[in-house]
Amino acid sequence: MFAVDEVRPAPASVIEVGDARERFAQWREGKAGKVLAISVIGDSYSAGQDFYLNKLVQRLTHEAGFAGPGYVGFNHGAALGGTHYKYTRGSEKYFGGGWDVSGLGQASPDSRTITGQPGAYLEIDAHSTASVDTSIAQAKLLYLGDGKASEVRYRWTASDTWHSLQLGGSGVQEVLLPGASDTAAWAFRLEVVKGAPTLFGLWLSNREGGVRVSKLAASGAASADFYHSDGPWQTQWKAVVSKIPADIYLIMLGGNDQGFGVNPEQYLANIQGLVRMVREIHPAASINLILRQDTTRSSAYPMSAYAQVLEPWAHKEHLGYANMQCAFGADVKRYALGGPAPMIGPDRIHPIPGAGGRVIADYLHRLIVGGNKAVSPQVRCQASVFRACLSRSAPADSTTPLS
Repeated sequence: MFAVDEVRPAPASVIEVGDARERFAQWREGKAGKVLAISVIGDSYSAGQDFYLNKLVQRLTHEAGFAGPGYVGFNHGAALGGTHYKYTRGSEKYFGGGWDVSGLGQASPDSRTITGQPGAYLEIDAHSTASVDTSIAQAKLLYLGDGKASEVRYRWTASDTWHSLQLGGSGVQEVLLPGASDTAAWAFRLEVVKGAPTLFGLWLSNREGGVRVSKLAASGAASADFYHSDGPWQTQWKAVVSKIPADIYLIMLGGNDQGFGVNPEQYLANIQGLVRMVREIHPAASINLILRQDTTRSSAYPMSAYAQVLEPWAHKEHLGYANMQCAFGADVKRYALGGPAPMIGPDRIHPIPGAGGRVIADYLHRLIVGGNKAVSPQVRCQASVFRACLSRSAPADSTTPLS
């Protein structure tokens, strides 16, 4: 095991790095368009951008450029939330006036919707840096029509004039939001004027080339929140997520499945359903499944039990597969709070941002970008890692390309 301030090159966890890294390399060589769009599906590890996602996106944009935030959901905001895009449902500055927030499991990019009444408002503030241009070239509002007329108004700065917007139709809808200025510092405010509109979020781009990371994650979500077996739910989910371009998917679910005691077979069935939907709407996208490391919390199944069913299927389907256990090391108690190299916080679940979060960001960065310290198919995580700290072990000698 290693100290937090001595993060070593992360070995691959029974994986072979393949198409995700190749896709990034091809794009950077100018062979795959101006923008590389990445969608991250996950739970609170990904929804709470401070854990790892903000660090990862900033590293990618510093190296490859920033093409805008992509999907900015009204559930958890942007991947660069907190630093460049400020929004939270927990503050009346950014969210208030009478929104009804749905439960988890909606057919939405980030598993929730919000429904307003007259007077409800929300705000997203943007601040650029040298490597992140937050100016807006195109903006869209994604919403769910119910066949009734609603009206909202919006502005991009406090000194801007209000723009009125009529929302109608049935099912998933998108509407352009003109009027954005070229300034990188803005404060988008939307207010409900009439009716009860149900909203998903915004999709935003700038005029630059680079990576565009959309956060499709929800705190508390399990695999069943991103896959339902009924047709209408799937139709709606595919309709709205298809409006968010994606070249690469990073899917990291399973932590809450473990917490809820979901058996590995049901977890696998949910992931299989989610992957099928993604393939239907973005058949050329690279889909990569990432399994979270174990923690010291009490649970019915260790994460290795989910690995035992997920890894063989990912291999069969030519999907990417990576296991965070290899980035954290074999000894769970060592990286738990109170251990010699603490990486997990006092709730025994979430990573300490500057420790465990740093390890995750570093691992995924190497997975995508490659380079001299890339996650390598020649350096595999040994099965002894799992036998040392978990009650079940993942298969030791199989490899799965990141596709």
